[in-house]
Amino acid sequence: MKRSGKKNKGVVKGTPSAVLLSVLIHVGLFLLAGMLVVFTVVQKEEQVFEPPKAVERPKMKLKKPKVKVKKSSKPKSTKRILTKSKNASMPEIDLPGIGGLGTGVGGGVDTFDMMPNLNEISVLGNSESIGNDLEGTYYDLKFTRSGKWSPLTEDEWRYTFHKFIRDGWDPKVFNRFYRSPKKLYATNFVYPLSHSAYAPVAFGMSDEMASGGVWIIHYKGKIVHKDGITFRFWVSVDDSLAIRVDNEIVIAASFISMRSGVVRAHDIMFGGLWESSSLDTGKYLIGNSLMTVGDWVTLEPGVAKDIEIVATDNVGAVSCYAVMVEVKGVEYPRARHNGPLLPVFKTEELTHDQLDLVYRGFSSNQLDFVNGPVFRDY
Repeated sequence: MKRSGKKNKGVVKGTPSAVLLSVLIHVGLFLLAGMLVVFTVVQKEEQVFEPPKAVERPKMKLKKPKVKVKKSSKPKSTKRILTKSKNASMPEIDLPGIGGLGTGVGGGVDTFDMMPNLNEISVLGNSESIGNDLEGTYYDLKFTRSGKWSPLTEDEWRYTFHKFIRDGWDPKVFNRFYRSPKKLYATNFVYPLSHSAYAPVAFGMSDEMASGGVWIIHYKGKIVHKDGITFRFWVSVDDSLAIRVDNEIVIAASFISMRSGVVRAHDIMFGGLWESSSLDTGKYLIGNSLMTVGDWVTLEPGVAKDIEIVATDNVGAVSCYAVMVEVKGVEYPRARHNGPLLPVFKTEELTHDQLDLVYRGFSSNQLDFVNGPVFRDY
């Protein structure tokens, strides 16, 4: 019995020692592992973000514009008439509506689209001047000066226009007719085939007064060329257009039909005042009319000359014109009409918005909108 008791006593005493030793070993291992993890985390260096080096981009030097900007006067009310003209050349008449006149921008012509954004840009000019443009004044011969509806007959309209040219381009001829208070400033003279009512709308006439035909637009300004140039104008027009430089008519053109050739309209509008001496007149088609070729003009380097352009439309539903230049001694490629591909007359490079408008009626193989002389002194 004693032997058996000693053996059991030894087992009881040994068991706690082994367990304790195992616990101590495991605790030591855990402490060692924890220390390794702590030291590893603490001693690990943080990564510092370094941004990439800046890329140097080429910079363009901006040029300051050399043109002056002036704002046009605000349009006045068309009902405030302070004076009445006493030098009318013809008595006022009350006639029924003229056939072919639209009552507004719709006008019954749906074979083409009207130009958009009249308040921002127009093929007849912009509402603000850039300094080297031509100022346009609009006269509507369908209304008296006070705005009363009193349209002229076609013969009376032609007589009035002829009288203006004959009497030295004196605007007093239009004193008894309505004049829009709004001015437009043009740097080129390309008017794609459009409803004739587009003109009064562009010049700010009210919806009640805006209708096509029997209007006249008179532009005045100066042209100059920094290097000097000898050139002549080419014109395609529906209905009539004339240009004079330093008080001398250098071109006068009326609509020339493809079917009948030169018509009597030119004789009525400009008979005895100017005739083309070029054999190329009436040969090549631009827009809806054959072209007329003008006289040679010379500009000395940096010397400005006065220029006036007058355009008019009859009782028809549509209007169209294009003014181009031919520089003496320059060879031009052939255009789609088999004549020379001429640049448009311009006093400033055409903007993208202007190009969008003129391309509606003319293609690049009819007229050159980007090349050719610019009539400015810089």
